[in-house]
Amino acid sequence: MDDAVRLSNSADASAEAQTYAEDDKCDGHTMHTVTLPDGTESAPFACAHITRKGDGNNAGQLPTTREILYYAATTIHADGAGLHKRPEGVSYTNKYIPTLVAATHPTQTHTVTLLGHNITITLTATSYTWSWGDGTPDLTTTSPGMPWQEGMDPNTDPALIRHYYKAPSGWKSFLDGPYPSATRTITLTTTWAGTATNPFTGDTQTINGLVTTTETTGPFPLGHLIVNNTDTSEEKQGH
Repeated sequence: MDDAVRLSNSADASAEAQTYAEDDKCDGHTMHTVTLPDGTESAPFACAHITRKGDGNNAGQLPTTREILYYAATTIHADGAGLHKRPEGVSYTNKYIPTLVAATHPTQTHTVTLLGHNITITLTATSYTWSWGDGTPDLTTTSPGMPWQEGMDPNTDPALIRHYYKAPSGWKSFLDGPYPSATRTITLTTTWAGTATNPFTGDTQTINGLVTTTETTGPFPLGHLIVNNTDTSEEKQGH
């Protein structure tokens, strides 16, 4: 995926934010109940948060910073983290030719308008889960990695996130010919913390796990490079 294309395939608000968004009728006075984890109903209570559809006049009280963040999570469409893959458009099954991935945009900002105030929401990526599309275990990292740069060893540099694809089942060597319709797709799932400053109170708060985004590379073929030893490499091996 071109790291300039950052719109995620999907963006999901946390369960708490979704619960907040589903309640459009709270006015600060109406009594509600919720189903508790054991299946029983809670005692009646009055919601404190503002109505998402109201103008503030019928609100029970001004929104807390947590409620502002919940509102933002269900209103914005968060960008992806900028999934970057090399080599582009293909991956190889050679032993020393890894596929390198990175998340190139680990922070993003959005603006929401609430009760006449423009509020900046900052999302910061806290974890990345890389799914390789080949049946191997996912890899979860707290580092976004980085794109390969000249001088970096793709097999050993600790700043790089790498994966080694293997030949499809039944393929033994290049003498068997090209891989038959062997494609893979890398999926990046990013968990974001959200931070906002409440314009009514000045309070700044961060909620971890506020938003989760998912983005993919799209299918790419597997290949195997035929590497011919050069005279120089032969000489180094004493041949």
